[in-house]
Amino acid sequence: MTDQTANTLDEFRRDALLSHGELWLRYFELGGMSSALEVEAFLYEALEPSPHDRDLIAHALNERFVELGGNHPVPYAEDLRV
Repeated sequence: MTDQTANTLDEFRRDALLSHGELWLRYFELGGMSSALEVEAFLYEALEPSPHDRDLIAHALNERFVELGGNHPVPYAEDLRV
């Protein structure tokens, strides 16, 4: 994962009007097993998430965008492979 990808996840979080804690709770509800601190570290690329964890974060964000009347702007790990 590149710096741009990690920054993009946090930018999406801010655009979705979610705090770190709110995003973590949504991630956890989807079956994520990382701590809130680890998820925050994923957003800032202090830790690299597994493709599964990244997809759970993306899914949590995409669900929020749908709630706000938007689309699914956050790409999943498979979409990032070149």
